[in-house]
Amino acid sequence: MEWMIIFTLIFNRNEVLQERIDLERLEYEQITAQASGTIKSIKELEGKIENPAIQSNIAQICETSNKILTSLKEKPKKMKQVRKFVDYYLPFTLKILDQYDKVENQSLTSQESIEFMERVERMLGRVKTACEAQLNNMYDLDIIDTNADIKVFETMLKTDGLVDNNMNIIDVKKEGE
Repeated sequence: MEWMIIFTLIFNRNEVLQERIDLERLEYEQITAQASGTIKSIKELEGKIENPAIQSNIAQICETSNKILTSLKEKPKKMKQVRKFVDYYLPFTLKILDQYDKVENQSLTSQESIEFMERVERMLGRVKTACEAQLNNMYDLDIIDTNADIKVFETMLKTDGLVDNNMNIIDVKKEGE
């Protein structure tokens, strides 16, 4: 009787874990599909916009955004962090660039349209920086953990007499001769 209860608990636990994995996979697929579509639309605007500075920022935003999506596959626990980026930042960028393209194509020369275009150019620089920060944030804890691992390893090398305090390799043959 006890073994049946234990079996049932283990089986139910495995089912719950599988459901969680399936939900994470589904959420990942939704996020990446949504983001990929938005990135593609932004990239299409790069070819339509004539301003080289804006084109450059668009290219970098798209490149960094794709790196974020690639990183998300490796780090699915970052989905919550990336969700705001996908739901807000990318669509907002697309909306602003679409409006910029319309103003640029009409060759509007009013003071308001000129200020709008300049403001979009500045804003795109900030979006590019935000994308880079988003990507960096995805790796911050990994970098901290790896730095700690390196410190431990260096301490082991010193303790074992393989390097000196400046991390220079100690020539064991000369000392042992």
